[in-house]
Amino acid sequence: MPALALVLELHHPLPPPGRGAGPDWARSAVEVFWPLLMAIDDFAARGGDASITLAISPSWTALAADPSARRRVRRELERVGNGNRPLLRFLAEHGGDAMAPIRSWNASGAVSAIPTTASHAWLPSVAADPTVAAAQIGLAAADHASRFDARPAGVWLPFLAYAPGLETAMAARGLRFFGVAEHAFLRGTVLPPTRALAPMITPEGVAAYAVSPPPGPAVDPHAGYGRDPRYADPDLAPAAAAEHARHFLDRWTALAFTPPPDAEPPAEPVSVVALSAHDLARAWPAGGAEIWLARLLDLLAESRAVRAMSLELHLARNPVGVLGRPAAAVGGTLAARPADSDLYDRCRAAADLLGFALERRGALSPRERLHVGGMIRALLQAQRIDWSYPSRGGVAPDEGLRAAASWLARFHDHAAALMSSRPDRPRRGIGPVFLPDLELDDAAVL
Repeated sequence: MPALALVLELHHPLPPPGRGAGPDWARSAVEVFWPLLMAIDDFAARGGDASITLAISPSWTALAADPSARRRVRRELERVGNGNRPLLRFLAEHGGDAMAPIRSWNASGAVSAIPTTASHAWLPSVAADPTVAAAQIGLAAADHASRFDARPAGVWLPFLAYAPGLETAMAARGLRFFGVAEHAFLRGTVLPPTRALAPMITPEGVAAYAVSPPPGPAVDPHAGYGRDPRYADPDLAPAAAAEHARHFLDRWTALAFTPPPDAEPPAEPVSVVALSAHDLARAWPAGGAEIWLARLLDLLAESRAVRAMSLELHLARNPVGVLGRPAAAVGGTLAARPADSDLYDRCRAAADLLGFALERRGALSPRERLHVGGMIRALLQAQRIDWSYPSRGGVAPDEGLRAAASWLARFHDHAAALMSSRPDRPRRGIGPVFLPDLELDDAAVL
């Protein structure tokens, strides 16, 4: 039976250094994240063998775990959502901990939770340094295992941006798969006889999956499903969601399993589509994304023509594939020079300094090691270019660059303290704790 692999991405940018979670996080949690989690909960409770993949960023988990951020979310829900009793009950049932249901779903097999890389950087521009590649992938995997009580099976690359060699860092950390854009997959070192309907196995043994564009107008903010006025009416929204979910699934099935005439059909063909919570929020400015997603998950669970399957399960059932590597994702101006700045040049210079510090880690005192950990966290955050991710309006490039400069300033503060003869203990500060269990001695991480 053909497999449809749905990947849902949860990500939200961290606030600048020294700041707590802001109203953008509370608004996104109440309007986007918690409603989507409630839709997934209904899917997971159905039982059966249907499963999906949930890709979660370490920034999202840092915010979801932060006590002050949780209180802000609760206040926002009470302010705007007193009429949404099911959502209030769902949040109370899990004690305001958005990660609690994910742990449960992951254990049941209904959801395979995996991390994104440590920060939403354009990896081909920053991961040529092995230290950065190891930090982006290894620290994300370690953070995920600690937060969700289970080692992840794979990793999700931000923007599906891939550079050859990243799979080496994945294999060293026991990660078995990742996704790339379909056009990069088909331009790789080999053209698979099955085209994009089966994974490609890299020489390191890590599988690459081709990710197709969403088949329907689900994430189009200008002409998508969310522009249907019926979503503004609670009585009409369910019918609109059912119609649009069926259209999406029919388009996906038709496009996915009509391979080119010269393609060889694999034993269990798979089509991968990724949807981010951010894109769904933009496409449904008046709400309704969670209703549509709930109906789509219902259809996937009920279908007898296709099987909803996580990437982890598909790879376990289909571990053999053609040997090769996808092509690199080149990217545009934002990838090379974000907002026409030299941000990535400065990040590469900082990475050189970090590499020097890590070479001496065996001789560092406990206090010095804390500063190196601070350097790593700050550099990873400085590299991210997720400025447009807040669900309502995005962040201007100038503001994104100012935040990156703040993270680089923090990096150099830690570096200066490390190079002093008697470094002070780093101050905890305020705000969510990013990568709280960073451990410099763990060879599997760095």
